Amino acid sequence: MDKKQVLTQILNEVKNLNLNNLMIIRTNGNLLANNFPERAKIYIKNIINKYKNIPVNNYVRANVANNLNLILYKISTNIFLVCLTVEDENKVVNIFKTISKKFNYILYELYNGTQNKNRPPVSKFIKYIIFSQAGDLGPTPVAWDPSNIDDQEKFEISAKSILVLSAGLDQTNRTSMDHTTSIIPFTNLNCIGLVYTFSIPSYQARGNSLDAAISVLVHKQFKKLLLNKLEQIETELYEITRHIISGENPSKLLIILRQSIEQILSKTDNLQTHTQTLTNNLKQIMMSEIKKIQEKKPYSTLLY
Repeated sequence: MDKKQVLTQILNEVKNLNLNNLMIIRTNGNLLANNFPERAKIYIKNIINKYKNIPVNNYVRANVANNLNLILYKISTNIFLVCLTVEDENKVVNIFKTISKKFNYILYELYNGTQNKNRPPVSKFIKYIIFSQAGDLGPTPVAWDPSNIDDQEKFEISAKSILVLSAGLDQTNRTSMDHTTSIIPFTNLNCIGLVYTFSIPSYQARGNSLDAAISVLVHKQFKKLLLNKLEQIETELYEITRHIISGENPSKLLIILRQSIEQILSKTDNLQTHTQTLTNNLKQIMMSEIKKIQEKKPYSTLLY
């Protein structure tokens, strides 16, 4: 899908919500879709800039008046979905969460790519991420990040990760280790490893599936932090394996995964909601210049 098709699909996902205004905006301030009043844009961009580093699926809520709220939801690594609405907050958030689940990775690929200039900086927390499969010749690294990992280290990590899967596998139940997390030490690399095992359907493979694993090696001093954030990270790993199973490029997906996990580990709290106080000026703008989205108005007209 191209950019316009993806954005149109996102807009269609919210058409049943009672929204006064809607915006899709990148963290650098570039608008992708919008029908907020002109004078409100700069204020919203300032809020986005303040919260641009919150993890995906976190959101900012600001009350405008009574039950009218401004919600800024991070649906991808550097894209927010913003709305002004009287709709129930939980209903809006649940739909935005579904949008993020569907479009997070494709948005990253469309608007970031994998050029060196767009790659995440050297990681503070993560040393390596490796995607491995068990083949006829044994465990094999398929994709990895960063791209300059030593060959011997890649194969050793793959072998250890797939061994964890094999050791825990119930041969009478091939799904017993599907989407399972293990924590194992990589002492020689001064790392703690989060190994997420799963299977990839394949009619050519024995048992009609390939054993696979994603290994995230975190510097050992962050072990406690890793364990505290494990549930959030497992959610990211589950999502990325869905995309790998569907045939998407794993090398690109690992870059996205690294950045997502970095964001999770860099947060010192687990809050998903951030409350922002609006200036009186912005409240007046919102109240005086609300542009109700008309049901018959094509959503594509909001695109930039």
